[in-house]
Amino acid sequence: MIETAQIISVAAVLASFLVGYKYGNRLSNNNAGKSANSRESSDQPSSNEEEENVFSDGGHGDCKMILVVRNDLKMGKGKIAAQCGHAAVGAVENARKNPNLLRKWRNSGQAKIAVKVESEEKMMEVYKLAKQKKLNCCLIRDAGRTQIEPNSKTVLAIGPAPNQVLDEVTGRLKLL
Repeated sequence: MIETAQIISVAAVLASFLVGYKYGNRLSNNNAGKSANSRESSDQPSSNEEEENVFSDGGHGDCKMILVVRNDLKMGKGKIAAQCGHAAVGAVENARKNPNLLRKWRNSGQAKIAVKVESEEKMMEVYKLAKQKKLNCCLIRDAGRTQIEPNSKTVLAIGPAPNQVLDEVTGRLKLL
């Protein structure tokens, strides 16, 4: 037979778990609001009304991030993976100024698509077009310690942003 002390112990553990879970969720939601507010009051330039209309609401379908990789550098697979990782992390850090879009991207699977270009010039054309459309970008330059020359532009991350807008900039590029 189960003793009364065991039943009380199990009930106490379950109750403490539920209380902790509820408290943790509340704390997490409060911190998310505070960090968004602190970013709004930082030295970041405020976005204009057009940007807010294009990127802040959920009416533009799913979101993704595009990783534009320079194919002419002939980087190894591991080097490409590392450079794409740097670019993706940098883009997410930059995207914190738009928490609604970042949340939407995270909740829709954090899609990342790798495409290729054949020159630095082509990458910079894509970069300039993305900036004209006010898309979040992170351009990675390599330190030059392993396979390629120092300060080489290796990967450009664009987004997260609505698929439709990204396709206007990178839709014609081939998958890596």
